[in-house]
Amino acid sequence: MNFLKALCIMLLLLTNNKLQSQQNNFAPGINLTGYERFWEDKELNYKDIIADIDKLHKQGIKDIRLPVSFEYQFEKKSKRRFLRDLIKIVKYIRKKEMTLIVCYFDHTLDRETNYTNIKTIKKNWKYISHKLKKYSNNVYYEIVNEPNLYPTQWDEMVHEIVSEIREEDKKTKILIGATNYNSIYELARKKPFPYKNLVYVFHFYEPFIFTHQGADWGGNQTKTVAIPYPYDSIKMPEINLKTLGTPGEINYKDYKDMANKTSLSHKINTIVKWAQQNNVELWCTEFGAINSIDPAYRCQYFKDVISIFKENNIKSYLWEYNGNFGIDNITEIFDCM
Repeated sequence: MNFLKALCIMLLLLTNNKLQSQQNNFAPGINLTGYERFWEDKELNYKDIIADIDKLHKQGIKDIRLPVSFEYQFEKKSKRRFLRDLIKIVKYIRKKEMTLIVCYFDHTLDRETNYTNIKTIKKNWKYISHKLKKYSNNVYYEIVNEPNLYPTQWDEMVHEIVSEIREEDKKTKILIGATNYNSIYELARKKPFPYKNLVYVFHFYEPFIFTHQGADWGGNQTKTVAIPYPYDSIKMPEINLKTLGTPGEINYKDYKDMANKTSLSHKINTIVKWAQQNNVELWCTEFGAINSIDPAYRCQYFKDVISIFKENNIKSYLWEYNGNFGIDNITEIFDCM
């Protein structure tokens, strides 16, 4: 009797562990933010990053995205010191059998400056890829975050940057998004680039009126708060008067049709179909919702978005570990899955 009881307990534990493992295997990655915010005067600190990686690894996270303002960090540290610290982070990632996206943030890149910045971006990627190419199983290059350019300008830049990287590194996956803030719609209009080992990426913060409610940097269009997800006519707040006359007013009126899993799935399927038709790999390197939202609403939103990514086999990265969109504990995400 004692043997049978022990056997049953053991089988139950094995089943639970297997289910937890399956769940963790499709857990989203996490953005370790802060080093893209040059205005906060924050120098890259590999010890802090490794400490965060340790915490995330223990909680089942396997994939990290590291947004970095390269020009600013190069000013704070010499290129040699910066790369030395970056390599320490990559080596630690490899030791933990995790992966790392190194993402290039350039806040000055726009339609007017792109032809002056391209030389710097190419030079920096040449330098970085030369040193990191031996870690191609654990590191990826996201060449520019949310390029604010005309599509033709961006296409020309992509060709130049990818060609520069491929002269140094033939293996590492290169991640490429579209203009208009890595828009799914802009990406769905693109013709894939003629290079191997590319991954096409998008960002997803829809419905924007929900995910960014109360965000100061959103201006008046995000002034309306206490917006529920999914849509609930009884719990829906009155529109903030400052939002009138902004895109937020249109989003408010449309919210009843936007705030549900079916609508989110329909939007994401736009880019899924494009990826399938072109036989390319597709990831979402940013999704999230501001952490001032009611936890129950945010959890339901995460549950719906993550399940859509899972259904379509899309690797995803939550924005962010710490910050305005941060999470108190990574188990919050697992509880929502």
